[in-house]
Amino acid sequence: MEQRLSSIEHRQPEASPAEFSRANKELRKLRDHMDLIQDLRTKQKEISGLKSMLSECEEDKEMIDMTNEELSQALAEERRLQTLLLKLLLPKDDADERDCILEVRAGTGGEEASLFAMDIFRMYERYSQKNGWKFEVVDIAESDMKGYKEASAAISGADVFGKLKFESGIHRVQRVPVTEKSGRIHTSAVSVAILPQADEVLNIENPAVYIDQGKKSYTLYLIVSIFSSYRVLLLTLL
Repeated sequence: MEQRLSSIEHRQPEASPAEFSRANKELRKLRDHMDLIQDLRTKQKEISGLKSMLSECEEDKEMIDMTNEELSQALAEERRLQTLLLKLLLPKDDADERDCILEVRAGTGGEEASLFAMDIFRMYERYSQKNGWKFEVVDIAESDMKGYKEASAAISGADVFGKLKFESGIHRVQRVPVTEKSGRIHTSAVSVAILPQADEVLNIENPAVYIDQGKKSYTLYLIVSIFSSYRVLLLTLL
């Protein structure tokens, strides 16, 4: 691990932007590992020194009690560092290190759902700022009450997709909306999609080819790039 870290730090300057980006991500991950390993080694040296001290002061009860207390704390910290290191060394999904696309859509609930979608979108914006991520708004479709029918953003930073991918799904709220005059509680829902950012843009010169074989209908999958993310459009040719 130390050799790999050294080789990346002394990489050739003529590397392509894509290679440079991958190397920087690997370097950041290796440095985190090495910092944790160094902390663990330091703690183990401290434990060894405390054990030696116990063997040298067998007749000093006050010193023994003090050293035992410090040793107990050091052993607990060693176990914590070992657990953290084990988690870092476990295999991860390669997509976890990618940037991501956030898409929020209003669902059931009319205007209140669009206001809820706006709250959700702004929540992710503030969360990104808190974590030091770059939050770039791509597109917003507003409702009549200035809520969001649809909104999308590109989020970039360290391990963004891995930290947000489980946010995908349906989010629901029950509250008295500003659109309600009689004080009744409404239920509204929005959908949240977290998509990994593609490494490269796929250019298709001939995206559609029609094959005529009698009266049958054919299904064509057309890959297009929308808002820097890939979607699959299902077209039926009659």
